[in-house]
Amino acid sequence: MKKKTLALVMTAALAFTALTGCGSTGSAPAAKEETTTAAEKKETEAVTEAAAESEKPAERPEVRVLIKWSESQISNWPVLVDEYNADDSNPVKINLEFYGSEGYDDKVKAELMGDNPPEIVQLMKTTFNEYSANGQLMELTGFLGKEGWNYNKGALAWAGPLNNPENGVYGIPDFANTSCIFYNTKLFAELGIEEPANLEELTNAAKTLNDNGYKAIVTGGGNWCAPDLLAKVQAQLVGTDLLIKAYNNEAKYNDPSMVEAMTIVDEMVKSGVIDKSSADYISDDDAIAEFVMGKAGMYTAHTGMASAIDSSKEDDFEYNIIEKMDFVENPKTSVSVTWGSMWCIPANVKNQEAAEEALAFLFGEKVQKSDVTELGKIVNVDEWNAGLTHPALLTAAEQLKGAGTADSFYLLDMVSSKVLDNMIKGIQEMIQGNQTPAGVLDHVQKIWEEEQAQK
Repeated sequence: MKKKTLALVMTAALAFTALTGCGSTGSAPAAKEETTTAAEKKETEAVTEAAAESEKPAERPEVRVLIKWSESQISNWPVLVDEYNADDSNPVKINLEFYGSEGYDDKVKAELMGDNPPEIVQLMKTTFNEYSANGQLMELTGFLGKEGWNYNKGALAWAGPLNNPENGVYGIPDFANTSCIFYNTKLFAELGIEEPANLEELTNAAKTLNDNGYKAIVTGGGNWCAPDLLAKVQAQLVGTDLLIKAYNNEAKYNDPSMVEAMTIVDEMVKSGVIDKSSADYISDDDAIAEFVMGKAGMYTAHTGMASAIDSSKEDDFEYNIIEKMDFVENPKTSVSVTWGSMWCIPANVKNQEAAEEALAFLFGEKVQKSDVTELGKIVNVDEWNAGLTHPALLTAAEQLKGAGTADSFYLLDMVSSKVLDNMIKGIQEMIQGNQTPAGVLDHVQKIWEEEQAQK
């Protein structure tokens, strides 16, 4: 019995030992397996995170666009740019910076002198000429060719500095305005006046208006509309070549041909075509009020003033633009045109590709067609103007088709503000009968020479 009991105890002990041994040798690998799994999991998570980071789209470069206008002048742009920026497939982000005219030129000057200039800047005529002549702007002929835009040749003729023998393009022009004569279509119809096409017919139309108690042409004779009168005639009679020479001090603003152009304006005043009351209108608003109230049959300015007329007129007032007006025989151009401000890429820009991407969007078909339909602007690619509905602007767009020459460029105001102010004052005095055409231009030349001597 003792032997049997002992055998049972030994058997139990051996079984316990075996079980303990198995547990001891099996527990270490289990712990090792658990540790390996955690490390592998951590490594997998790191790889996954790195892959996710690599799959994220690269941050798009930001393109700064400096703008001299207020936002209200191109109110459709911010909306279109926001839509563009929201689409991650687009290669850049566009930031429109509206500064307004106050201090803008100084801002641009400082930016262009820095090491990291904005990608795009808006420039007006005088500053554009200066920067393009000094080599501070990128040449864009290749960019235009790549985009394939069919720009009006007249617009591109002046997309570089005045002295531009190679016809380089250093800026993209935005909106065109013709120097025009608005007329009251209902009043003309009531008086049986046909739309005039030359100076003789215009004089006859003015006589009919005067004989019936109406003023003929009114304008802001005390502001920029005064030299606009001269620009209409100067473009057709003199062209741009002499103005370029005068700007370069190779000719004079009181050249006999310029005096002849001013004399035509003076004769229009004396014959009643241009009403003498225009000299009293320092603001365009006064002349426009006379026009929309039916006191004057015509108002002269440029097509951009159509919006001012629309905001002042009653619903039943109807007007258009005289489509063809030859102030001289065999004119050098059909009409004088301001081709718009210039949008340029600085020559020292850090990211040319990004700048071109933004410029291609802002002046591509989508935005430009929106400018036509939403803002009523005339753009410089003729086929994109198909959305125009305003009668006067439709006429102006037709005028542009015959203005694809260098002589069409509204270059008369390519002078300092001091010289231009003296030109305005002189023409105002001429309308009043207190100055002669030669006297106006002699004084303009004198002020110009005084300024040049100080440089």
